[in-house]
Amino acid sequence: MSDPTDLFPADAPDGTPATPSLRLGFVRGIAPAKWARRWAEAVPSVRLELVPLPLSGRPDPREAPLDVVLERVPPGASPRDAGPGTDRHALRLYTETVALVVSVDHELDGQQTVDRDTLALSTLLAHPDHSSAWPAAASWEDSAWEPAHAEAAMELVGTGAGAILLPLPLARHLAGKRTHAVIPVIDDNPLAGTEIWATWSVERDAGDVQQLVGIMRGRTARSQRPGAKTGDPQAKAPSAGGKTKKPTAKKPQLPKNSRGAQLAAATEKREAAKRARAQLKRRGR
Repeated sequence: MSDPTDLFPADAPDGTPATPSLRLGFVRGIAPAKWARRWAEAVPSVRLELVPLPLSGRPDPREAPLDVVLERVPPGASPRDAGPGTDRHALRLYTETVALVVSVDHELDGQQTVDRDTLALSTLLAHPDHSSAWPAAASWEDSAWEPAHAEAAMELVGTGAGAILLPLPLARHLAGKRTHAVIPVIDDNPLAGTEIWATWSVERDAGDVQQLVGIMRGRTARSQRPGAKTGDPQAKAPSAGGKTKKPTAKKPQLPKNSRGAQLAAATEKREAAKRARAQLKRRGR
């Protein structure tokens, strides 16, 4: 394991001490700001530099090397050039929700969610990011017509040519407010989602990188749960003080069809909708 101090920049020629830094590359749609804030609180002496990657997801070889890369991987796959038997470590962080993207004048525009059956109402366009684990997309008569990347596919959708499936965070990142509608696909038998992985060089597996990876997994100064994964809908935070919450007292029963019962039902409906939106937001990270 290398010494992290050997990897920080040397002092400037005039003797001014250089600021140690750590470079984190990330694919489109990921919002690493929350991890940057936690890093700044935990390691204020080392600057975390956030580096957005090209749409291809590949770092630019002309730029300085990245210490850690956040990659988007197809459902059921592993990161490219990383994992057992390679010179790069890989750690899965979370799974993304799948979204249907249609034009704003599409008949599904305005829907909060869609399921597998509803997808049949749209003509899905084939594009490089369409997973084989998703419902089949219509093939192009001429392969040269297929869009080269997700951004080009979004442009076609905006013209009303059809619809596409994309990871929800990426779809929201690329969508135009006046041209696209992004609808999460929610089903009892959910579509297999893309996965976000952290990868880093075996030679760069130093203490600072391990600390950053721990932060991305949900580890904090107050938490001793290194297995918790940030963005994973199944991860649950411990209750305050580690105490078990007391059972919630039962609500009094109101007379059926009374004004109070109607108000209570309306309130419960609003709260249920709020919880559903919060769950969708967590699953889409």
